[in-house]
Amino acid sequence: MKDLKDELFEYLRRVQREGIEHLVFYLAVGDYFTAPSSTQYHGACEAGNLRHSLNVTGLMFRLRNAFGLDKDDIPDDSLIICGLFHDLGKSMYYSKPHYIQNRVKSGKVSDSKPYCCNPERLPIPHQVASVHILSQYIYLTEEETYAILYHNGLYTPDGRVIQGRETPLQMILHWADMWASRVIEARKPENGKGAACNAD
Repeated sequence: MKDLKDELFEYLRRVQREGIEHLVFYLAVGDYFTAPSSTQYHGACEAGNLRHSLNVTGLMFRLRNAFGLDKDDIPDDSLIICGLFHDLGKSMYYSKPHYIQNRVKSGKVSDSKPYCCNPERLPIPHQVASVHILSQYIYLTEEETYAILYHNGLYTPDGRVIQGRETPLQMILHWADMWASRVIEARKPENGKGAACNAD
């Protein structure tokens, strides 16, 4: 866990935006450092969402470089904020975690689906919660807001509205998110858990 936090803070030290220290305090008192990333797929383990967010952020920098873009095209701040916090809404929102342990009748946590969605949380999409939380602490540009809201691309019904209107930041976030969750974190080591749950 220490290595993950160190990597997170290394990124955040590069962000030059008013309010970032207040956001860091919010992360520390909430469950950002321990929240899972899904109920049973990528990052379905403690700190799974942090690992996923770090994977996405690293991939976003690599994609920007691979496409021949630079800081003038997409600033580092935008890559870091969108990469680290596109799924911030999967952590606590109005003091309620997004995912809770999925206990079977015996009282044990399910092996096949260790988490379930918290029925006490209103069904606000996690990307909307992400933008709402972030906006309370730091200024988000229009492109950052758009990228976070539509980071799932055309894979959700509300994503259809972006067809043909994707921005470079939104596409890089979407592709990095897909590659991290579907490839990097989908690898199954011998013990059956995804790679994102076994990283040190």
